[in-house]
Amino acid sequence: MYFALIDFLIIGAFFLIAVGAGFFFSRKSAESQKTYFLGAENKWWMLAASGASTNFSINGTVWNLAILMVLGMKSFYVTLVWWMPSAVFLMAYSGIWIRRCGCMTAAELNKVRFGDGAGAKWARTSFALMISLFSVASLCMSYIIIHKFSMVFGCTYEAAHVLSLVAVTLTSVYVLFGGFKGVIFSEFLQTVVLFSVAFIISYVCYVQYSAETLHAFLTHGAGATAVNADYWTSLVPESMPRIGMFEAAKGYVGWKDFSGMVLAGSIIGMIGCIGGAGGRYGEQRFLATKNTREAALMAALWQFLGFPRWLMTAGLCFLGYTLYQSQISTDPECVMPLFLKSGLLKPGFLGLVVAGLSASFMTSFCSEINACASIIVRDLYQPLLRPKVSDEAKELIWASYLATLLLAFIAIAIGYGMVETQNRGGGSAMNVIWSWMLGGLLTCFVVPLALRWYWGRMNGWGFAAGCVVGIFPSLAMLASNFVPDGNILKSIPVDIYTYVTLSVSTIACVVVSLLTPALEPEVSAGFYAKVRPFGFWKREEATARALNLPMASSISLLLIGVNIVLGMIASFSLYMMPVYFLGYWPMKGALCAVIFMSACVALYFTWYKTLPND
Repeated sequence: MYFALIDFLIIGAFFLIAVGAGFFFSRKSAESQKTYFLGAENKWWMLAASGASTNFSINGTVWNLAILMVLGMKSFYVTLVWWMPSAVFLMAYSGIWIRRCGCMTAAELNKVRFGDGAGAKWARTSFALMISLFSVASLCMSYIIIHKFSMVFGCTYEAAHVLSLVAVTLTSVYVLFGGFKGVIFSEFLQTVVLFSVAFIISYVCYVQYSAETLHAFLTHGAGATAVNADYWTSLVPESMPRIGMFEAAKGYVGWKDFSGMVLAGSIIGMIGCIGGAGGRYGEQRFLATKNTREAALMAALWQFLGFPRWLMTAGLCFLGYTLYQSQISTDPECVMPLFLKSGLLKPGFLGLVVAGLSASFMTSFCSEINACASIIVRDLYQPLLRPKVSDEAKELIWASYLATLLLAFIAIAIGYGMVETQNRGGGSAMNVIWSWMLGGLLTCFVVPLALRWYWGRMNGWGFAAGCVVGIFPSLAMLASNFVPDGNILKSIPVDIYTYVTLSVSTIACVVVSLLTPALEPEVSAGFYAKVRPFGFWKREEATARALNLPMASSISLLLIGVNIVLGMIASFSLYMMPVYFLGYWPMKGALCAVIFMSACVALYFTWYKTLPND
């Protein structure tokens, strides 16, 4: 990879603007804890762009790219269960519910839901701890991906560690001063850069291969595991799909057990979709909107802005097949760094692409660390250690600075440890953490997150129990990646860990809620009147009406169902469209485009025209 002067100028200008935004907003962000973590007078479209660029994470994109190469179009079932449908549920109804809660963090939402009793405090604290652990795991992935890229670019093993340390530290400093307002503004600018980069990469990749060349290279493997182009594009699910040459890809061969991996993930993913925005930076953005209508609009735009990510993913996938087949067969995560050092990008474009991929890293890291710091300060430090301190106190701003630095240090330490483990033959560190986060750790709290919206009898004790008990099988799942062959933990299938974690969490939620006193009627009735959720709320609704509480407008359950179905159809046709077009399957791409536009027209009448405005 050879940089020209213009490349250095573009990269330097990008970092100057990004860091400058942090310092520009530092005075405004430091006014209070609320302005530091939620900003003020936010534009919904900027919040949507921020969320979309955060989801355009470099580590998540590399993983999605690897899964697309290994499983072909069947990988869309994997992305279906992990994250893609979430914004559809948020635009249909749950984003509106979150905004009506009117708090500052996802963990503080438990105070609105469960009141001020001991159970509510345990619910808030336990979830804050769990989501902080999830965020730390996500943050350390940033360190791992920078190290991986640095090695491919020719850095020594030790130099890659130094570069990872510097990148994480500088990004943390930028978040430290700018707060949420700085994050949103800079991420909006980064979204523009990322869009440009996605189109540039997809075009450069597309002109490197022809239909005949690509379809020939999509034929790989031998015997019972052989794959051809028709099989690669097939959406027909199989319990044990063929993965061809990727039998040699340590860490990805487990995807042969498609039914086990995807079924378990489907359950977790769909429960997560109905449970809100994930408990991290998602809720933060909905709570920062001005009203419920803007919250719903933000979710829809957020979903649409995920499109360029699939342009880039598809282009790199096909380039990897045609130019780097020997490398991807053992390491499907290597395509993006190999592309950057290939010389295919002209001067100026190389600098822009590197700046854009840096933006991809920075946006996910910034949102994660800012949201996690807000939970540490707002839901752990302030209520547990300094309950009498005012929300406007400068002490909380300094605590926020300290929390941000602490998270950066932990991310560096764990990321370093995971890279060292991989270097000793422990498999793909990124795949290990990503799979554990989604199939293990996330499983601990998806049920409590969902039940709190739909079951009026649930209390804080039940929520806390559901979060805490699942951590034990979840940690056993993580440990199974580091024990020697023959150990009992290693012999248990990954999906079994997921089912056990989900089961014990659900049982704990329900049983503990029923064995402990119900919430005070005015608390649960007040939440129902303020949010108007659907589900098992008959007693709470009667109490709210008896108390003459002002009721928020309800959303038609029939329309919610229709809009979710239409939104899912629109999303997946939109995301699959660039894969088909860049893979030289124009008829399938055109069909996806027609389906997408038809679903959008229907949504205009069933969703946009019916949005509440409170």
